[in-house]
Amino acid sequence: MRFEDLVYERPDFDGLVGEISTLLDKLCRSKDKEEFFKFHKEIEDFFLKIDELYNIVSIRNSINTKDEFYDAELKLFYENMPRFDELKHRLGTIRLESKFRSNFEEKYGKTITMRDKLQEDIFDPSIMEDRVAESKLVNEYYKLTGGAEIEFRGEIKNISGLLAISQDRDRDTRKEAFEALNGWFAANMESLDRIYDDLIKIRTKIANKLGFETYTPVAYKLMGRLDWNSEDARKYRDQIVEHIVPLSQKIYADQAQRIGIENMKYYDLPLSFLSGNPKPIGDEAVLVAKALEMYKELSHETGEFFEAMIDKGMMDLTTKDGKAPGGYMTSLPLTQMPFIFSNFNGTSGDVDVLTHEAGHAFQGYLTRDMYPSENNDLTMEIAETHSMSMEFFTHPWMEEFFGGDSEKYYYDHIASAIKFIPYGASIDEFQEYVYANPSASPEERRAKYREIEKKYLPHLDYDGNEYLENGGRWQRQLHLYTDPFYYIDYTIAQINAFQYFLMDMDNHEKAWDSYIKLCKISAKLPTKEALGEVGLESPFDEGTIEKILPKLTDYLESLDEEKIK
Repeated sequence: MRFEDLVYERPDFDGLVGEISTLLDKLCRSKDKEEFFKFHKEIEDFFLKIDELYNIVSIRNSINTKDEFYDAELKLFYENMPRFDELKHRLGTIRLESKFRSNFEEKYGKTITMRDKLQEDIFDPSIMEDRVAESKLVNEYYKLTGGAEIEFRGEIKNISGLLAISQDRDRDTRKEAFEALNGWFAANMESLDRIYDDLIKIRTKIANKLGFETYTPVAYKLMGRLDWNSEDARKYRDQIVEHIVPLSQKIYADQAQRIGIENMKYYDLPLSFLSGNPKPIGDEAVLVAKALEMYKELSHETGEFFEAMIDKGMMDLTTKDGKAPGGYMTSLPLTQMPFIFSNFNGTSGDVDVLTHEAGHAFQGYLTRDMYPSENNDLTMEIAETHSMSMEFFTHPWMEEFFGGDSEKYYYDHIASAIKFIPYGASIDEFQEYVYANPSASPEERRAKYREIEKKYLPHLDYDGNEYLENGGRWQRQLHLYTDPFYYIDYTIAQINAFQYFLMDMDNHEKAWDSYIKLCKISAKLPTKEALGEVGLESPFDEGTIEKILPKLTDYLESLDEEKIK
């Protein structure tokens, strides 16, 4: 069945809560392990039903944020999902205390119960109303940014549309596009500040109710980080400052020389090449057709997966009025298919969607039958390793997408990934400050972000733009609003993906087998253990970053300079 044909009917929230509660009681009173496993499976089936319906609503709301029906349905889910979170927490407690715990661990591994233990102290009925309020604020941010209508040269653009124009070869056009974009954010700054301020207060209130001083440890536990903590993150960021920031500054200096602008301003940064950034050849239909051929050639598994995505209509790719910004992959557990959402805008990012989000989706497709589904509750640094690594495994096919621009794409893909890592670290350090200082004013938060920005991104010259000079850039980063502390994961995954890139150039079969193994491990092992199992070095280990950078530099220098001007 295609996505548009999936039938949505509002669930009986009260009835489902009652049925799951009854089953949890039965699980508690199980007489033997067979009965325990039986009731556990029945409980999971109810949770999968809820997840399926929620994701249908969420996707359709993302596709058209102006659709009043799905907007109202999403709000109902936001109001009710904390009730199911409470039931999931109870399930975890039952597993921990059950006399059949060892039987469960023997059959399904120990990671689920390890996560139960990690998260046993981050739920209490007293926080349910706070979680509902948090969800409403997140939805308000989505609606505000998704509904942005920004005038540019007599036309109305959304955020994604303006970001595409910001790569134009004409400097005045780039500047004007960025001024329009930042003008919209500046005009909405008070609303964005108020939403974020309320989110910080609510999250801090939740942490305090649970017995924590700040929200940081709550976020880490929620994200299932079993074998690394905020101290590991700080040491990891120190490696980025020591090794990657200097390399990124060299890459920016090379860019300035290449495009002939000695003192680059912020609106010059998106233009990597004087001849123009690499652009894919063809519209959505053409690119999807090329992607299908690529995945058929890459492997039998990837070919089968992408063909199913097309046949079942599990992608909504091109930007349009009313569509939420950004891109993501999510899953429909009963339909047993992933779904890819994005905003194609005619840039190389369109191809990145067909590799990055498809990397997420491929892993979800490979493990669509996994039970218990909690063994598929990936930590984000592993999930993003699946997606970012797929970007590199598909490098040999980029000539099909970019033609004569392929050499520029190869360069920009590696260079942009290196440049991204300090930015990702800056967002993580900013969040540490925010939640350690919940009473800070919006002005103090913006000033702190600008200070952190100068540490990780010292090349930035905002050309006197008041909104950016005062530290407003972070308000464009939706993760800060929607998923606290979910961002450094991208940088960790990038280091993992770089390792696959280098391994793939040396021995494709070895690299691909390792990648498939990592996909199938899914969430059955903690992060560091999973990486070790497939032959990757942990990015947290001293020396991992330092070791890979010279090889990446060698790769960039090996590319044909005549083709990357």
